[in-house]
Amino acid sequence: MKPALYTSDHRWNPERINGLAIYCSDGRWGLAFDQFCHEKLGIPRYDRFAVPGGPAWLTMRDLSTIRTYEAVREHLEFLVREHQLERIVLITHYGCAFYKQLLGGSPESCLPAQEDDVRKAAAVLRVRFLGIEVEGYAAMLSGQQISFHPIDL
Repeated sequence: MKPALYTSDHRWNPERINGLAIYCSDGRWGLAFDQFCHEKLGIPRYDRFAVPGGPAWLTMRDLSTIRTYEAVREHLEFLVREHQLERIVLITHYGCAFYKQLLGGSPESCLPAQEDDVRKAAAVLRVRFLGIEVEGYAAMLSGQQISFHPIDL
């Protein structure tokens, strides 16, 4: 093995937090998602499942990719089982390119479908993983500020 290129100042902590966040992989939102989960929700070192569209992958919105949906569910089953997850946080965000491509229209016109998908994803998770705590949020953009708003599930 080659010598280390970089050594993190973060130390390994073997304690599990038992939380997972599912959100869009758009890196422009990542630091805000981390800050929200760490500081507001109190889940440091949470597991991450970041894919384009985030919670949309649990909704079967686009039936042409049914095999991909099943793969996502299998990966989530692994995480819930092996990481002893008790809490899953679903986050959708304003202006998501996944929804723009899927639905067309403006960011504002996609928001109702995004919120509905968070609700559907929560229902799927609650049926598949009885007793798991699921919560949903919409990340909104106002100028340069990102805010997080609860979605009633």
